[in-house]
Amino acid sequence: MDAHQLNVASHVGTGALALLIGLVPLFSRKGGPLHRWSGRATVGLGAVVLASAVIADVLFDPPAPLVAATLSAGYQYLSGLRTLALKRAGPGWPDVALALTGLGLVTLLGLHMGSGTASWPPAIGYATIGFIATVIVYDLSRHLWIGLWRRQVRPLDHGVKMIGFYFAMLSARAGNLLEQWQPLSQVLPSAIGMVAMVGFVVWYSLNPIGRREMAAA
Repeated sequence: MDAHQLNVASHVGTGALALLIGLVPLFSRKGGPLHRWSGRATVGLGAVVLASAVIADVLFDPPAPLVAATLSAGYQYLSGLRTLALKRAGPGWPDVALALTGLGLVTLLGLHMGSGTASWPPAIGYATIGFIATVIVYDLSRHLWIGLWRRQVRPLDHGVKMIGFYFAMLSARAGNLLEQWQPLSQVLPSAIGMVAMVGFVVWYSLNPIGRREMAAA
């Protein structure tokens, strides 16, 4: 097994585990012991998935829309985890640096999207970086309303981004493994992810008990 095959094997194997275990924090009680344990396991597996994806992006020249999928998962992963550390202080300069780095990568991808491939057409790439750009603009805006964000929005921020990370992984995996169903195999997981994000926002807004539990976590 050469280096490329080893990287692919680690990406596929840990990705499958991350998607399986990642269902637990999605559906368990937010802030509870099961949510925390399964969340940590998903984060650890996700780190391997993203690291192997970045290695492939750097060394093996994948189509730009697939790189955009890596960027989508990676940015939401890092920003979603970073939110957990902002319970008392709110966003700071590290968050600005992360957002500006993400914005630079989005711009670079937009300028070099190219023609893509039949499996990963430019339309998917542009839609993906458009979504990430929207998330980044939101992240930068948090500095204008830190007090309100920290008191009421921080747990929601974390949840939405980790849902986005999960479905970005699922979209990339389905798109690569179910080529005969493209582009539906890529678009459908993304669409379900968007519905899940909106559903989580609605649940959070209408469930004061759950909101208090998440804010205390």
